[in-house]
Amino acid sequence: MPATALRFIGLLTILPAILGCGVDAAGPGGGPFGAPAASQLLAPLAGEWVFDFEKTLAARKAGGATDEQIEYLRMVYTENPQLRKMHPDLTISGNEAVSSGTPAGEYRFFAMHEHDGKLCGKAWHHEDRSDPGDMSKCYVRLKLESDRLTLELRMQEVPDLDDLDLRSTPPAEADSGAACDADHPAGSDWSEWTTFVFVRKR
Repeated sequence: MPATALRFIGLLTILPAILGCGVDAAGPGGGPFGAPAASQLLAPLAGEWVFDFEKTLAARKAGGATDEQIEYLRMVYTENPQLRKMHPDLTISGNEAVSSGTPAGEYRFFAMHEHDGKLCGKAWHHEDRSDPGDMSKCYVRLKLESDRLTLELRMQEVPDLDDLDLRSTPPAEADSGAACDADHPAGSDWSEWTTFVFVRKR
């Protein structure tokens, strides 16, 4: 069996022991990590957030996307209403962001710190909270402006088994951002930064 397959099987074997399983995935704290941790940095973000397609397109254009790329995204999501939203809505509590929909997903933020006007850090991501073995690692940047929340992320689909973050329980907040490597992360297979914009649910 290839070494990469063996490493992935090993990941599936150790994750239930690290994260726990058999939990109720509904509601805050219902994912494999259990109850969220309190975070002063993330506290202003608490609440329900609704994905905003138009604001997301505007943010991506401001970030360098071409008119052709923007129009292509608009065409795809206009002509295919059966598709799910580009990103599910989010409910944030402590260092946990739960995605709407079925199955419910989540981001579990950790090592968060503040610099350049944004909250920066990492997150474990589950598309399905009831499947703890299917986990991705993300670098995240969050920016709150009034009732608007911008989420930037880059993702590694299969975490490295040698990743120290995988073998520990990193705190929600980092001591500082001095060691931040979000722009030059270790390992391989990292996606480019992708931007999503949400508005606070009223």
